[in-house]
Amino acid sequence: MLSVLRSDLVKLEAALNTLNTAADAAEAIPQARGKVKKTKETLSATLANVTAARQRLDAIVNVTDPIQKNLAKAARAANGVEAGLYAVNDGAIAQMKFPISIAAGCYKKLPADKKDCAGKNIDKTADDVDPAVLEYDRVVRLLPASPEPWLPSMNFFDPFGAELNAIDSLRAEVESLTGRVNALARQFKGVAAVLEREFSFSFPYPDPTVTDPLRFSNKEVSLSFKEIIDKANSIEDKIESKLGGFLWGVLNDLGVGKFVNKLKNEAENAANSLTAMVDLNIDLKLPDMNALAPLEASLGRLSADVNGLKFPSIDTQLPGYGFPDVGRGISFGSIDASFRFFNPGGLKVDTPNVCDGATYGCN
Repeated sequence: MLSVLRSDLVKLEAALNTLNTAADAAEAIPQARGKVKKTKETLSATLANVTAARQRLDAIVNVTDPIQKNLAKAARAANGVEAGLYAVNDGAIAQMKFPISIAAGCYKKLPADKKDCAGKNIDKTADDVDPAVLEYDRVVRLLPASPEPWLPSMNFFDPFGAELNAIDSLRAEVESLTGRVNALARQFKGVAAVLEREFSFSFPYPDPTVTDPLRFSNKEVSLSFKEIIDKANSIEDKIESKLGGFLWGVLNDLGVGKFVNKLKNEAENAANSLTAMVDLNIDLKLPDMNALAPLEASLGRLSADVNGLKFPSIDTQLPGYGFPDVGRGISFGSIDASFRFFNPGGLKVDTPNVCDGATYGCN
């Protein structure tokens, strides 16, 4: 979420710079200068605030990126615990009733001369493994009620819920502001585009031919908005340069002033229409970034807490499987050993000849 907020601020910063460029271009239009000035007054402060906020997020993300990596590492360790617990609970512990049943059935099938020996060995194995099973049961029953410190507490994340909700709301506000900035930039770009628009008029002039000595044609004259508002030369001079002597003389006879006024009016109307579309009521203020303050103040503690996450290792090869507070001298490995002793042929009770090899240590 913090990385996304930072990315949103980068986009907003770019949008504000685009708006600034569009406003600069629109400033060449006399009708737009008042709106450009008002926009830039707000824009300057907003851009400074956004840059400061983005730099603030840079610093936060520099801290939270390592936290994310350590959280990913902790997640892998937690997954290892889960997989280990599943292996234990799905193994000899969960399936013990099957080999006991198989051993009872196989015992009945033994020759009479082996039953005394086998019975003693089966009973001895059961007596030997019973303390391990009872200890396993005791240890495991305690864990759901009191998993700490064997399993680390995640409660240090709890206070961050409200802060992250506030930051998510802030992210939505920043995204909305970016949309408003882009809309205003499009409006100013539309105003600036009028600079290249051409405005035209036409006038008739004598254009005789051999077959039609009284023929008249129309001459079209086009000037861009930029040429119309350029004060370096008069509009009349620009028109004359496009026409040449003869046509300029015709136009003068017709009254060049009315054509010049037509160009001016059309250009001004176009500029006024586009400038009127620029909405100065668009709110360009950056939302309050104070939602970041509690998180910033907590990052050091969060980093330390995440770095302190230690998960146990669950392994059926360990005497106590990795569980806490296992009694001295107890090995849960004896549970697996007894499992194999009771049922050397495997788990499937419907396996043909399941009792083959089940001598229980008796020749």
